[in-house]
Amino acid sequence: MCIAPSKPSTLSTPQHHDDDIVEFLDDDEPPASQLTFDLAAMNFGSPAKAAIKPVKSLAPSSSAKSPTGRTKSTLRAGKRIDVVSEYQKRSAEKESLNLVVIGHVDAGKSTLMGHLLYLQGEVTEKVIRKHERDAQRIGKGSFAFAWVLDETGEERERGITMDVGVTKFETDHRRFTLLDAPGHRDFIPNMISGTAQADVAILVIDATTGEFEAGFLANGQTKEHALLARSLGVQQLVIAINKLDVVGWSEARFLEISEKLQEFLVKEAHFREQNLTFIPCSGFTGENLVRRSKKGSICNGSAVSSATVDATVARVLEEFEWYKGPTLIQTIDQLEAPPRA
Repeated sequence: MCIAPSKPSTLSTPQHHDDDIVEFLDDDEPPASQLTFDLAAMNFGSPAKAAIKPVKSLAPSSSAKSPTGRTKSTLRAGKRIDVVSEYQKRSAEKESLNLVVIGHVDAGKSTLMGHLLYLQGEVTEKVIRKHERDAQRIGKGSFAFAWVLDETGEERERGITMDVGVTKFETDHRRFTLLDAPGHRDFIPNMISGTAQADVAILVIDATTGEFEAGFLANGQTKEHALLARSLGVQQLVIAINKLDVVGWSEARFLEISEKLQEFLVKEAHFREQNLTFIPCSGFTGENLVRRSKKGSICNGSAVSSATVDATVARVLEEFEWYKGPTLIQTIDQLEAPPRA
């Protein structure tokens, strides 16, 4: 069988459209000009400068210089701290305490603390005189010291504290942040928010006949404020029995109120008896807040030191002679900061 020799087949080249053309880049090195451009863009300079340079030794040199230009050998050693002296210095610093003032409405909390701030030099005589003039103009002459803390127009017009007033003052050994809480039952949420921040508290009591009983009974705020303060972590309580000048600085009235309060605070509010201190005082006249009256220097309840002293006020020298204890400022100056986490 004869087979005819096959002819070599010719492969036809496929036809491509322009869109199907793919250009392959070779891996040859780019031209020198392109390399120079790329290296310059990366801050490597020219190819010659981009050559790998030997790594310098990281070992410190004896002649290395500091940023100040001096060699390390001439640098002074760091300051050494005397741990003992630093501890004593920090221990001598004043402790910081948050102090809340609580009590039944109209017990005189703002007046008492405003007067104390004035006597401590935290408020100038010029400011108090202005408050006296403005308060007398609207028929509220006795509210001059209260306006130190009651700053809003509504509070001054209504004569009650509505929000927590905050200010700072210092004693000989303590640095206080004062929180003046409202006493009206409508503003109990504000009272709680202020007391929740407190370390210690002053419970202000109105010693006037009938007023203490009104605040201490079921509908009064004295018991409620004391219970809330204890439940919110306050352990040290100073009881300022205020307006004692109204009852002629009666020792019998002071003892009566102290006994009733102590029984309630210890048995029902669960305060420790050693953490309770009772202080007789007058927020209006300023008696026993920072100092005691003496002959020739009577606490007269005014920013004007030369103001006429009423005869009933002057009787404090005889009527208050029975009290031999500390002033209010001396008492809070001895309060201890609670342990903090």
